[in-house]
Amino acid sequence: MKVLVPKKVAEAFDYYKETCKNMSKDTLDLTLMAIPFSPFSKGNGQALILKEFAKESPTLYLQAIANGYEATIDLEEEVEQLLSLWLNKGYVGDEKANVRNFAKVITNHIKQNL
Repeated sequence: MKVLVPKKVAEAFDYYKETCKNMSKDTLDLTLMAIPFSPFSKGNGQALILKEFAKESPTLYLQAIANGYEATIDLEEEVEQLLSLWLNKGYVGDEKANVRNFAKVITNHIKQNL
C-alpha cells in the first residue's frame, strides 16, 4: 500500500527515480536509504528534502521506499497559489466575468486533482 507523503517529498523521490532510472530497483532503494546519512546530501536540494523527511518520519520514509508513495495535496495551499497568480494578473473585462473565470479555474483545478 502506497504511503502518503508531502508533495515536495514526492517530487524529491521522483527526481531520484528519474535521475537513477538506469539503476536497478535495489540499487535505487539503497541510494535512497543512504541519503539521510550522507554528508554530501546537504548541498543538493532534493536530497536535503528527503534527509529532513527521513529525520522527521523515519518509518514513513522507509515505507515510502519499500511500498511506493503518493503526494498529499494541500488544497488550501493550491487555492492560495491560484488566487495569488490570478490577483497578480489583473482584471480582464468586467468584475463579474473575472469572478466567473476564476471560479472556473479553481473548479477545474480541483477536478484534476481529486
